[in-house]
Amino acid sequence: MKNYFKSTSFKILLAAAVVLLACVIAAAATAGGTSPLTSALGTVFSPLQRGGAYIAAKFDDFKGGFISADAYKDRVEELEQQVAEYQSKLVDYEKLQKQVESYEKFLGVKEKNPDFQFVTGTVIGRDSADVFGSFVLNCGAADGVAVGDPVISGEYLIGLVSEVTPTACTVLSVCDPKVSAAAYEIRTGETGYTGTTAKLGIEGKIKLSGLSRATAVAPGGIVCTSGVGGVYPRGLIIGTVTTVEKEEGDISYYAEIQPEIEISEVQDAFVITDFEGKGDA
Repeated sequence: MKNYFKSTSFKILLAAAVVLLACVIAAAATAGGTSPLTSALGTVFSPLQRGGAYIAAKFDDFKGGFISADAYKDRVEELEQQVAEYQSKLVDYEKLQKQVESYEKFLGVKEKNPDFQFVTGTVIGRDSADVFGSFVLNCGAADGVAVGDPVISGEYLIGLVSEVTPTACTVLSVCDPKVSAAAYEIRTGETGYTGTTAKLGIEGKIKLSGLSRATAVAPGGIVCTSGVGGVYPRGLIIGTVTTVEKEEGDISYYAEIQPEIEISEVQDAFVITDFEGKGDA
């Protein structure tokens, strides 16, 4: 058998089979409309073509979603403008809210004191050099404001008009040594007069002087204007007693008062231009 595979006849038969197989493959390729070389190249490069088409499609998608730097810049500017508008509206809202609160307090005072005549003012300036907290309101002589008019925030006395122009007025705070008022402590009814020293005024405190040795005024007591002298109407709240001390070199006593209103935070105020008893000594 081994000799047969080595024989010439077997080799001729094997060669004929190889030729026949090659003819079959060529016929099949020709029937498909492509040459054997084309089919071979197609088989090799087909995956590469599919990969290239996929990458091109993804690139088109990326290009379609691309936004230029100028477009982003315009969008950022638009958003910044919207934020600025919203902030402005928020500031206006907060101002309006404070004004509403101020007017609510005003209505309460007006109901209790129908004889009061008011002028509304908004703080338009502060003297940074004044350690006692004077400020300027946007109402003046043209509105009926005069020097010596008391200034309030709600039921609280916060100052006194010291200078007036046609459209504005300067207000000294109750913590200024130049401001004084006849006053009383509501629980005991004891009377005295308010004033302050430079030291206390800088600390934002007031003195109620003229108390007797037997005073019953104690911390927590509320001090109001008494109306004596005709400068301030009766019943405006000045502040709360924090301590009672003996005057140096005197037999009288005084009470330190903490004002109820932080002057530096006042935005709107009311000037009392007239009231029953004004100017009566």
